Amino acid sequence: SRVADFWGTGAVADGPGYKAVDMFEAVHRGDIRVIWIMGTNPAVSLPDSARVREALARCPTVIVSDCVAHTDTTDLADILLPAAGWGEKDGTVTNSERRISRQRCFLPLPAEVKPDWWIMSSVAGKLGFGEAFNYKRPADIFREHAALSAHENNGERLFNLAGLANLSDAGYEALIPVQWPVMEGAGVETEGSTRLFSDGRFVTDNQRARFVAINTRLPAQQTSDDYPMVVNTGRIRDQWHTMTRTANTPRLLTHRSEPYVDVHPDDMVAHQLKEGHLARLSLGDGGYVGRVRKSPEQRRGEVFIPIHWNRQFASSGVATLLTESVTDPVSGQPEAKHGRADITPFRARWHARLLVRRNRPRRWQADYWCQVPLQYCDSWWLAGRQPVDWPASMTEWLGGKAHLVMADVAQGRFRAARLVNGQLEAVLMVDSDPALIPETSWLDRCFAETELCDSSRRALLAARDVDVEDPGAMICSCFQVGENQIAGAIAEGAESVEALGNSLKCGTNCGSCIPELRDLLALSVRESA
Repeated sequence: SRVADFWGTGAVADGPGYKAVDMFEAVHRGDIRVIWIMGTNPAVSLPDSARVREALARCPTVIVSDCVAHTDTTDLADILLPAAGWGEKDGTVTNSERRISRQRCFLPLPAEVKPDWWIMSSVAGKLGFGEAFNYKRPADIFREHAALSAHENNGERLFNLAGLANLSDAGYEALIPVQWPVMEGAGVETEGSTRLFSDGRFVTDNQRARFVAINTRLPAQQTSDDYPMVVNTGRIRDQWHTMTRTANTPRLLTHRSEPYVDVHPDDMVAHQLKEGHLARLSLGDGGYVGRVRKSPEQRRGEVFIPIHWNRQFASSGVATLLTESVTDPVSGQPEAKHGRADITPFRARWHARLLVRRNRPRRWQADYWCQVPLQYCDSWWLAGRQPVDWPASMTEWLGGKAHLVMADVAQGRFRAARLVNGQLEAVLMVDSDPALIPETSWLDRCFAETELCDSSRRALLAARDVDVEDPGAMICSCFQVGENQIAGAIAEGAESVEALGNSLKCGTNCGSCIPELRDLLALSVRESA
């Protein structure tokens, strides 16, 4: 009623709308026939994502606003609207300490790209509501937002921007960070209200704080004979949400390049899993395939998998296929951190790594694949259950005739490379054991060469220059420092994280690799004891 009075309309919802999980159930039932998704990727992020995809496929009109053209959700859109990204937006942001900050764009809008407020106002105008959405600039929306916060607010609501409701365009442009509430009469130079409740009075009828007791309950998704493993899902240090943007930055994939499964050593034995090989987690029709990592820190009966991989970058890496649509009855928050699954080895006859020149069409098929963009080329991890006649099919994988070939049938090993006008075009490395597939950083740099020298050509199938140290698995993404380099520095006398930083720079920038540096130092101490 307060919002209706402020806007001068009776057309305001008289009850709460659907929360996210319930909303997609309504779409699936057909109760919602038009949905507009802005800046999120529910086809990956919501639990039971297969059902979310099914709901969107059934929906007559799916509109998606995003700054990325190809995501799992935009692929299901009927109407795709190019929206401004973070560095292109102009407005305000409020953080968790109630601080409002001006966000000024530092990049120009690309062609056809528009900010969200402009898109919504334009659609509203086409629907006949242009007068109510006649905003010309972000400052217009901010002033309305501030005025609504103050409307009929006599102190019952802490959120109050009365002091900013009449901010001029110039004042909005000059706005410095300020914490709400900002009361009427306060200037924009004020710090607002740094602390709340310092007088011991709270916004309740008797001005006393209220503690609400809750009863905890076990997760609804419990293990069983069919699904004996608890699935814990979470983030990893170098990726963000559903990696629609971070996966396009090769440096961020040097630390963890593909979906994986952390498993306790005892569970590896019980389920016949091998470190470095693939495992499949299954729940009903849903499945996740990841590289097995032995993890003594993992609790027995539990596995950890990352949430980030999507269908754009992996064949079977969507973690939410293993979590059901179980929600908290009050908040609607899904039980996304706790799933269950069966775990079995992904029994592949062959494993491979394919590197090709950027943006070359895919002509091959594999039971498992994971795309790993590198600095100078595209690459994939691959695996298959069926035997492949590599000499007969290598042109499909390489995109043309191979110029260098090596085959060892007895060992299940095959290597082939294709060159065009002296430049490296594609490399395929196949092995029965994925641990024997070489690291790719040297090969990636070969794609940057306008013409490979003779020594580089001779080294292509070995995938490394024998005169250059193999850095090993990447630990420090900031300075591209590998495990072998760190082990070498420790052997030469580096006994602390600080000493490693002085020697190799690892751990001296963002610091996210410091826990792994400590683990490597501790491992060295144990091995030398």
